[in-house]
Amino acid sequence: MCFLVEKQNSSEFLLTFDLGEQTRSDQHVREMDKESEKWARILWDYLCLPHSLEKSDVIIGLGCHDVRVAERSAALFLEGWAPWLLFTGYQGNQTAGVWSRPEADVFLDVALRMGVPRVNILLETEATNTGDNICFSYRLLKERNIPANRVILVQQPFMERRVSATFLRQWPDQGEHTHAIVTSPQMGISAYPHPTVGTATDLITYMLGVLERIRDYPQKGFQVEQEITPSALSAYHWFLQAGYIPK
Repeated sequence: MCFLVEKQNSSEFLLTFDLGEQTRSDQHVREMDKESEKWARILWDYLCLPHSLEKSDVIIGLGCHDVRVAERSAALFLEGWAPWLLFTGYQGNQTAGVWSRPEADVFLDVALRMGVPRVNILLETEATNTGDNICFSYRLLKERNIPANRVILVQQPFMERRVSATFLRQWPDQGEHTHAIVTSPQMGISAYPHPTVGTATDLITYMLGVLERIRDYPQKGFQVEQEITPSALSAYHWFLQAGYIPK
């Protein structure tokens, strides 16, 4: 099996996060001191992975509260990277009690507005976690007799490493001809915070939670083991000591 992942380049992490048209007084712009900048960038760079997009059988957009994942998934389809687009997700930690509809349905609306034909979109609306996203997507593709040897997985940038580890453990077909690529909305850490997804502080707490799952989930059989670099561990402990609570 070959697993390919896409690099999410870290852009300059400014003292305030850039929200485009949002004003500097917006509550979703959070000032960061230099030390926080350094450790946040270390976490981001560890959780994001290098990439190489290749033509594939299907693009799978994993549900979350960030519709930019749907936009990235749809854009890849429209660019011709795969003939099928699958959205997976009911409600998870980020959307339960917040969205009234399944994540996959919300993502579908985004893709249709961008011009993806409905006949090329598959929906999986039961998954409530990343493992479900992987397993239920595989099941749906098999039910539809759609080849899935080459897969592009799309999630939030800081989820790339976790998605890769989950795929390698839970995708049923781990044959030598299986190729998987992980990608995400193309932005650096300074551009990620947004009123619809949270503040810079929220981003840090998300990253801390993802790191904990990368550390703990292999023992539960949810993911393959991933080496956690000393610098990533140092960043994790620095933020805990600073009072951040992982999500």
